Amino acid sequence: MWIQDFSGVKQIFQQWHDDGIQDLKQYLLEDPERLVPCLMQIKTIQVNQSTLDLYEAVDLDEILQSFARMHAPIISVEKALFFAALWNNEAQYICPSVNYTCKGKQIDILLRASFMPGYKDSWERLLLTTENISAYQSARRYSEALFTNSPTPLWIFDYSQIKLQFDAFRAQGVENLREHFQTHPEALKKLLASIRFLDINQAGLDLFKIKNKYEFEKNIADIFSISTHHSFTEQLIQLWQGQSSQQRESSYYDTQGNILYVLEQINIFPSDVDDWAVIQIALTDITVRKQLENHLHYLGNHDILTRLYNRTFFSAEIERLNTQAIFPRSCIFLDMNGLKTINDHCGHAAGDQLLRRMGQILSTVMEKTSYTASRIGGDEFVILMPHADESHVQQMLQQIEELIRQDNSQHNMLLSVAMGYSTTHRQELMDELLKRADQNMYKNKHDYYQQRIS
Repeated sequence: MWIQDFSGVKQIFQQWHDDGIQDLKQYLLEDPERLVPCLMQIKTIQVNQSTLDLYEAVDLDEILQSFARMHAPIISVEKALFFAALWNNEAQYICPSVNYTCKGKQIDILLRASFMPGYKDSWERLLLTTENISAYQSARRYSEALFTNSPTPLWIFDYSQIKLQFDAFRAQGVENLREHFQTHPEALKKLLASIRFLDINQAGLDLFKIKNKYEFEKNIADIFSISTHHSFTEQLIQLWQGQSSQQRESSYYDTQGNILYVLEQINIFPSDVDDWAVIQIALTDITVRKQLENHLHYLGNHDILTRLYNRTFFSAEIERLNTQAIFPRSCIFLDMNGLKTINDHCGHAAGDQLLRRMGQILSTVMEKTSYTASRIGGDEFVILMPHADESHVQQMLQQIEELIRQDNSQHNMLLSVAMGYSTTHRQELMDELLKRADQNMYKNKHDYYQQRIS
């Protein structure tokens, strides 16, 4: 416990007030060194034995002789706020600070100050208690170092407003949160907007290619884009169900617009399970793995030469359509005319070029549709058209024929295709639909070769 004379500080405050300074907090935060003259005016009158023990001193004189060495050379923000509280005549004055004992040992203290009776106007007697919080601060610094320097990207968020809203939902009788989001989509956006960002470590900044925490906060709306809503929905539903620890794959965008695939590990700190004021999210970058998986998935479902879907995808799509009552539905079989002859006489490179041209035409007509085009054999293609009747098929055939005409006008080697289609409104399996389309295609192919012979 200290008794100090702050009357000199009050005189400096009065001078600042006369100079027109109104917001001392802002004034000191702009330049904390402005506080140095105040510190020089403080006079220590008396300390008790506990203070001597804390500072490893024999008497007050020894403390005063080493007073400059006991204080950290940098004026801390906390110290500036302490003096701003004095300026504003606040009810209590508290300041965490770093001091040094007379033997040079660093200690963390918590200062609490109050004016002694009869001295509130003159500030000649201020009673300060010093609590040794070194153990607490050491643990805090250790935790901060682990967080800041962790190689794992870490976020800290405040979900307390979400917790309050969940409590309100339950009071309103909401039982199924997923159904509530489906009928009240604005509720999800409101919850997303209520999240308060607290902290991010250096690995997190590096992951999103962000310079500092200020830039992260400024770009947070872009990082949490609409594409993250599904992951966020699942996160909230699990929190609603009481799962305070979660793990899932998700995706975000960095500040350069590149997609990031991450494995999220979400944990509510044990001390915050009641209010969700602190939630930690650990991120593992799995972008390279996901890109490889996506590439392998693409290779597994696409024909490399034409870039259309392959027979594997086609078979899976047939099975899907067989299990779903999608009507009407149609299909178009296509078979390139004369491809074997071109391969035999001009080489397979020429034949491959024709296949690429056919693939580009079919890719073009598939744009902005729910239809799929697959290469199911060497020169065979199938277009599957759910929810399409005969009028849609005729439109598709006309588009294909027109694109073939345009393509042939730019090449010496002409592209020719036999096409056949079928449409059903009945509960007919896809195999029957495909069989009729295939038969119609071969009839057209037969007519083509008959015309060539004649």
